[in-house]
Amino acid sequence: MKKTNAILGCFLLLLLNACTKEISSNNNFTPYTGNPLNDTAWVRTVTGDAAIYALADTIFQRNFFVDSFDLTKEAKLEYGDSLEVEIDANSFFAGTGGGPGGGGPGGPGGPGGTLDGKAKIEILRLQKKGDFIKAYRPNNSFGYPLETAGGFFIRVSKNGQELVLNPGSKVKINFSDIAEPVNNMQVFYGRETFPFPMGALDSAHTWIREVDTSWIKTFSKQTNTGYIKGYKLEASHLRWISAHRYMDSTVAKTNIYAILPPNFTNKNTQVFTVFNNNRTVLAMQSDIGSRSFMTGNIPLRSKITLVSISKIGLDLYLGTKVVNDVGTVINYSISPEKKTLAQILDYLNAL
Repeated sequence: MKKTNAILGCFLLLLLNACTKEISSNNNFTPYTGNPLNDTAWVRTVTGDAAIYALADTIFQRNFFVDSFDLTKEAKLEYGDSLEVEIDANSFFAGTGGGPGGGGPGGPGGPGGTLDGKAKIEILRLQKKGDFIKAYRPNNSFGYPLETAGGFFIRVSKNGQELVLNPGSKVKINFSDIAEPVNNMQVFYGRETFPFPMGALDSAHTWIREVDTSWIKTFSKQTNTGYIKGYKLEASHLRWISAHRYMDSTVAKTNIYAILPPNFTNKNTQVFTVFNNNRTVLAMQSDIGSRSFMTGNIPLRSKITLVSISKIGLDLYLGTKVVNDVGTVINYSISPEKKTLAQILDYLNAL
């Protein structure tokens, strides 16, 4: 009898230990009664109620500069020594919004109409690689990697109605960069298929190069806080605006794949490729056939870090995988760990 009780005790101890395990390994899966970790299904179309949409809204930090200006007068808006926005008088009309790739809400009206009074301007600035992840605006143009010198979301509105730049009008954005300026950056605009702020996640977002492919001018000047260098970007469209350049197209490239435990699917997980030596972040797309996340056009020999962010139930997960030499292997396993929102943001802010 004592022997039977001892065997039963050992069985119960093993069962309790199994119940404390949070996620399965890449090759094994442990079911959990009534737990969303049980859902291992991938889908061809991710619907709007999927956890990745709530995840995007949770991660996206809406740290806007909010200001106002007179529509009939020239305006120069300054935000410290690192950002200056210049707007010409009578530059806006009440239109349908957006830019070359589609855009946001607007109203009736057309170019040439006179608007007066005060307008509201909202500016979101993207500088670090982690900023582009938090904003879910990766650095690619139709699948081709871009290197960035920074980006912005700029919206102008009057009485809640979004305004559009008149043809021929431009907004000048002078900004210092966190890296030494280079001479071959160009203006890109974000193509929106799910216009912000309806939601942070727009999986089809891509950057479209300005028709005028001139290099963005650089500047250097002495300020009260020291000597700064930066860019003088002129935007003919608002909303998502960036300074980008294409990465070297002559280098041999490959596809790479990120493999996660079965619980981490395209309904609850986003995976990003972060370049170590370039300010470039790419979003990896779900590959249904292999149940993995993939991206193409990765230059061989690149040093990258794969970053996965997931929301399963009420829990958040972060996974990372450092790759020092792309090409030797193209399939990489990631083992996410449960993290708080603050821990995930701290990691992204340090990228």
